Amino acid sequence: MLSDYYTVNSRWTEGDTTVFEVSLNPVSAVYRGHFPDMPVAPGVCNIQMIKECVERLTGRRLMIRYLAQCRLTTLLNPQQHPDLQVHIQLLENSDTLVRAQTAIGQQEETYFTLRFDASVQPPITEQNDCTVPFF
Repeated sequence: MLSDYYTVNSRWTEGDTTVFEVSLNPVSAVYRGHFPDMPVAPGVCNIQMIKECVERLTGRRLMIRYLAQCRLTTLLNPQQHPDLQVHIQLLENSDTLVRAQTAIGQQEETYFTLRFDASVQPPITEQNDCTVPFF
C-alpha cells in the first residue's frame, strides 16, 4: 500500500468506465530516491496506485498476474502534474479473475496505460495476515 504517494479525491462512472480523481503527493518519501531534484513518478508506484483503485472499485484484494500492456507516454512530475485521473474499464470481473484496461492522465492527455489480469485474493484476516510486527 502506498500510504503517502497519492490521495483519492473523488470517483465517478462514465458509461463503462470508472474515473478516480487522485492527487500525487510531491513530498512523498518515494521521491527522495526518484529523484530528489527532479521528482518523477515511478512506474511501479503508478501500477500499484492503479491496482489499489481497481481494488476499491471491485471491493476485493487483487494480485496482478499478467501485464498485457504497460506504456509510459510521458514522465509524470508530481510538482507539475499533481492532479490526475485514473480511468478504469473492467473487461472481466469474475469470482477468480479481474481483467482491466486503465489509463492515467489529465483531460485529453494520457501519461500511462496499463492492461492487466489479476487474481482475486482472499480477504485479510488475522489467520492470513502476513504483516510482521515491529519490536
